[in-house]
Amino acid sequence: MKIETELRDDHQMKIVAEFEADILEKYKHQAARKIATRAKIPGFRPGKAPYDVILRLYGEEAIAEEAKGLLVDDTYPAILDEAKVNPAAPGSLEEISETDPIKATFLVPLEPTVDLGDYKSLRKKYSVKAVTEKQVNEFIERMRKNFATAEPSTDPAKEGDLVALKLDAKLTQPVDDEKPEVLKESPVQVVIGENDPEENDFPYPGFGDNLIGLKEGGEKTFTYTYPEDSKYDRLRGKEVEFHALIESIKTLTLPELNDEFAQSVGGNIEDMQNLRDVVKTQLEDQAKEEYDRGYFDELIEKLLKSAKIAYAPQTLDHEMEHVVESITQDLAQQHMELDTYLKTIKKEKAAWMESDVKPAAQKRLERSLVLDELAKLEKIEVGNEELQNEFNQMINEMQYSVDPKELKKELKSERFANALAMEAATRLLNRKVLDCLKDIATGKAEEKAAEPIAEAEGEKPAKKSTKKAAATEVAEPAAEEKPAKAKKTTKKAVADEESAETAAPKAAKAKKSDTK
Repeated sequence: MKIETELRDDHQMKIVAEFEADILEKYKHQAARKIATRAKIPGFRPGKAPYDVILRLYGEEAIAEEAKGLLVDDTYPAILDEAKVNPAAPGSLEEISETDPIKATFLVPLEPTVDLGDYKSLRKKYSVKAVTEKQVNEFIERMRKNFATAEPSTDPAKEGDLVALKLDAKLTQPVDDEKPEVLKESPVQVVIGENDPEENDFPYPGFGDNLIGLKEGGEKTFTYTYPEDSKYDRLRGKEVEFHALIESIKTLTLPELNDEFAQSVGGNIEDMQNLRDVVKTQLEDQAKEEYDRGYFDELIEKLLKSAKIAYAPQTLDHEMEHVVESITQDLAQQHMELDTYLKTIKKEKAAWMESDVKPAAQKRLERSLVLDELAKLEKIEVGNEELQNEFNQMINEMQYSVDPKELKKELKSERFANALAMEAATRLLNRKVLDCLKDIATGKAEEKAAEPIAEAEGEKPAKKSTKKAAATEVAEPAAEEKPAKAKKTTKKAVADEESAETAAPKAAKAKKSDTK
């Protein structure tokens, strides 16, 4: 067998295999027996008709075609070995000649390749903003409002009042066959004056100001134009007319900020100082999580710009399937089918795949590839003890959302336990890779590499000498990935795939413990 190869621009290998002249004769007899097993030939049991009978009934051409298929099936693994090709997916038979000798042409997608370039020169300062006393006070004030008592009021609505209303909303200028109705007699509660964009932005920040001066039973119509970056896809750039009917007005009485209030919050809080400490820690965790997301997204983008990545079209197609599968599952949780969703965004599936799914899948794939390569180059592995701890942590997290008895039953399933262990390994490896990336970007990797040299020369490794430096050491653990949760199902569902967490390496190597 003679092999010729040609590397194509789309990261696929064209392989032409030339076979000896007489090899087809061997496979013709096998082909005839295979045809005989499928055929009902009078006077013969299935598979027992002789070659000349099959030849007379089906002809030379049919037997030769069947023989070529058997030849390809038998020799394809040997062809890949001889061509030294590591396929990323099953190859395809492009052509098989009718000439003598026979030539078979295959197109084989290759495994992705990644060259990170000079990734060790990557630099980016890591600095999470400190949580201020003002932020702590604002958070506690929101908690205080949650514990407020509400007394019915016959006075006109004013700032700080809790107003219950029925709300209608419609588009003032619907386009084409767009349904104008947005809300119909929808029950809404608003605390007038609360404009926290994360806590009370429905229908939009400042909405409650329109209700000031209205009494119970009062009505008011007003309009609002949503910004182009509104989180409500359908309403971006649209003017909406609202009609509010006031059902009740209540005056809120806030509790005093004292130790009794702190204890009423729960969570074994002892006094106000303890509450402030807990709130500050929570806000610091949130701030770090948000900062890490942007920090690692930017770092990975820098990695991508300097990296050379090559992969076959089939690899991207496979990633696109994963994105669609994920979105379809999320839609199913909301009792919506993909076709229905596509109608709501007014897109044909082919156009949606090209404009939304493909770019997201490409970014997710390429991010995953560079992080996989970084893990390989830096020899990042997951130890058995680390994996066991991560596995236990995941079980503890699941106990908050799953019935403990049901969870215990699930864990008895080997398939479920193995899937959970793989997810734990992926989470752990993801953290270690991102931690390694941060060490490189902040220069810590160079410091660590220099320490053994300094020790060998009789010098002590450099230590940070300020309280601020010590605090930094505590404040910079590796970014932690949250357990999987349902993704949003708007166009943003595709953009959400681009975060550093979802770009984590897809598999982990388990390293046996060095202890005996």
